[in-house]
Order: sequence, then C-alpha cells, then structure tokens
Amino acid sequence: MNIYAHRGLFDNKKIVENTINAFKKAIKDNVNIELDIRVTKDNKLVVFHDENIKRLTGINSKISDLTYEELKNIKLLETNDTIPLLEDVLSLVSGRVILLIEIKELLSNGVLRDLDRLLLDYNGKVLLQSFNPFMLRKLSRNSLNRYDLGILLTNGYKGFKRALYDVFIYKYLIKQKYCEFISSPKELVEEVKKLSNKELFIWTIETKEEFVKYKNYSNNLICDEKGIVRDN
Repeated sequence: MNIYAHRGLFDNKKIVENTINAFKKAIKDNVNIELDIRVTKDNKLVVFHDENIKRLTGINSKISDLTYEELKNIKLLETNDTIPLLEDVLSLVSGRVILLIEIKELLSNGVLRDLDRLLLDYNGKVLLQSFNPFMLRKLSRNSLNRYDLGILLTNGYKGFKRALYDVFIYKYLIKQKYCEFISSPKELVEEVKKLSNKELFIWTIETKEEFVKYKNYSNNLICDEKGIVRDN
C-alpha cells in the first residue's frame, strides 16, 4: 500500500500544509508526500496549493505577482511556517519517501528546464501529475517524460462542460500512452475503474472508514492525516 500525505502531514494550526514542517512530519512517519508547485513572478518554483495566498496569509496577492524575495518571509496562519522553494523540499526529502508532485499551472519552457534540472539532481522516486492536459502533453514531449505522468480528474463540472470533459478526458486522454496513471477524486472511482485499468491514485481520503473502503480499489491513496490507517 502506497500512502501519500496530502500536502504533507499538517493541522493548519501548529503545522501548515505544504511546508517544510509538514514534510518533516511525513518523513518521520514514513509516509509518501503529495505536494503542489507554482511559479513566482521571478520564475522560482515554490510549493503552494492556491493561486492566491490570501487563505493562508490574509494577503490578497497571487503567487505569480510576487517575487520569492517578497514571499519567503511571509508567515502562514500565524505560525513560523513559510512558503518553501521546491529545491529546498527536494533537499529535505532526499529520496526517503516518494514524491507525487502536482503542477498547478501551464509552465513556460524556461521554468520546465529549471524543473528538469532540479529533478535531474534529485536522488529519489518522483511522479508528476496535473489537471491540465496541455501540461501533460508538454511534459511528454521533453525529457521530463522519464517520470511517470498522471492526469488529475475532477468532478467539478456540470451540464454541457461536464459532457465535453467526459468525452475528452474519459474517451481520449486517459487512453494516451504518456498518461501512465490516473489520479481520481474518490467520488469518481467506480466510473474510472470501468473505463481504464491504468494505475489509480485516489484522493482525498479523510477518514479511517474511507481508507478501509478505498484500499479495495487501489494501492495508492492520497490521505489527510486523519484518514491514514497505520499498521500497528
């Protein structure tokens, strides 16, 4: 069973999501790590989920509008946690657990080269995933295709948008050879299992009851801390 800590192990009180402390706790508990990357105004790769930093800082600004120098000392949720550079997280993890990296936006060729360089120097297992099919296709056409690439699915669309999404994603994209695994919200698992036998990641497992249920569908579960069932 491959268990991934969703944005590390955190409570957003003493330890904040996607931070060095959240990843230290995951490593200490020997749990793999799922994390998100975005790009600053000066093209630095940072680990952060939201497009805007307001939820965790109270400051209404986008990551893409701030340099790393402006970001690096901003405290998150009144803790001492800050937004880390991807390279600092890679240095911390150093291959001790698997990294499942979600690319949150369509990266420029220059930033892709930076990501390639960082990962080339990293000694550990890495998987790359994205909601953006154009990002996946771009990854498949450069040297980052040496990593397993996965499509993140969503159940957020309704009506006509959902119909178009279903046709493109379910009938076309997940069948592409470069799409090596599927990362599905738990609500879509049964539907996805009928359409593909590719490796499946399920998110986000939030309770022990969900863990017990969904481990029957996949060996790859992306869990909040309360959803992780640990062996005694």
